[in-house]
Amino acid sequence: METVRLDTRELDRIARELGMKTERVGMRFAYQVEGQYKVINTAIDTGAMENSCYVEGRSENNFAEKASAAQKLNQKANVVQHPKPQGNVIANVGPCVDYAMYVEFGTSRQAAQPALGPAVQGLEKKYNSGKEWKEIVE
Repeated sequence: METVRLDTRELDRIARELGMKTERVGMRFAYQVEGQYKVINTAIDTGAMENSCYVEGRSENNFAEKASAAQKLNQKANVVQHPKPQGNVIANVGPCVDYAMYVEFGTSRQAAQPALGPAVQGLEKKYNSGKEWKEIVE
């Protein structure tokens, strides 16, 4: 399993300034990553991978719903639940079909068709200045 880690020091600072808990802001950001993934994902064959993207938080997830939707669209799809966040990790976001990493990063036979990385990068650019954070917490 591939992992993308985000440095949340800036998120912590912004959350403090807004008087909010970092976890709440992080979960809102995670759901925005999930939404952006679905917009950016162009590797659509059956729709299973796109519809399997979900957020695994410390106290919430919608894995069962997303796994069921993916398997209805592609009966051959194997699904894997993301690990429960621990330590400083607020949420794990991404598709739960087991072949998603091969699409995202490519193989020796297939070029990468990234969607999760660009989703995070697009939101990072949008919020990096700090002035857009009010949208995420309202």
